[in-house]
Amino acid sequence: MFLSLKNILIAINILLAISVLSDELSPNITSPTTTEIKSLMLVGNSFFYYNNSLHNYLGKIIDNDPEISNIKRRSITINGSSLSWHDIDAYLSNPNIGNFKIDTTKDNSYIEHENTSIDAVIIMDCSLCPIHPKTKDSFHEYVEIHSNTIRNNDAEPILFMSWGYKNKPEMYKKLKKEFLKAANNNNLLLVPVGEAFHLMNKLYPEINLYTSDNRHPSKEGTFLAANVVFATLLGRKTEGNRGIAEINPTVAKKIQKIADKTVSEFFKIQLKQSHD
Repeated sequence: MFLSLKNILIAINILLAISVLSDELSPNITSPTTTEIKSLMLVGNSFFYYNNSLHNYLGKIIDNDPEISNIKRRSITINGSSLSWHDIDAYLSNPNIGNFKIDTTKDNSYIEHENTSIDAVIIMDCSLCPIHPKTKDSFHEYVEIHSNTIRNNDAEPILFMSWGYKNKPEMYKKLKKEFLKAANNNNLLLVPVGEAFHLMNKLYPEINLYTSDNRHPSKEGTFLAANVVFATLLGRKTEGNRGIAEINPTVAKKIQKIADKTVSEFFKIQLKQSHD
């Protein structure tokens, strides 16, 4: 039996299409499994704590959405750390973590917190760990280990997709592939911050999301990350939210639009409109 050249070409095109689609993973989980997140822990490194910490930027966005109740936030970071450096079971089982605060806005009042439980934990590895040949296997191993640990402590594990370096745009596709693989293998919600950085760099290259080292986030970069976290966790638009910290209002609006567009298109969902 002989195949015509036309049929051979059609078969080759089909195989190529299948191979391309297999590389373009999409997220299995598109929203938190937790009905209402009232407390959140972020575990990571300097990408979280730069600019007085992502969790503080997130707090400003939450405070300026009248339909969202306050979410307690705790950030635990080690500079330069990979996921293997963190003892997440200790963070979640230690009743002393978060059991008080000294409020500087109320004459240094000592305020006790009886409930220190955590509903969800966002984890992030070092910026190169998911794709570096020496750490790639460890990344996948510890995403699984920490996901099981977090679930065993009655919380939801969530994975944070970090961004490629400003001077190494080729990192984006490699990171995306590994993050999606890890998220889908462990049934995790993936926060697509790296996706938002990629889109922002393409559409608004004049807005610098990086510090001078081309890796760590500028204030604009941290603000973008916080907006993506907000939209991902709460399914709500950030555009128009007044919790813009020290970001120029015109720049903030562009960043909010990119965050909303990223989350909506990445998960193929329609975000709810926020109202003042």
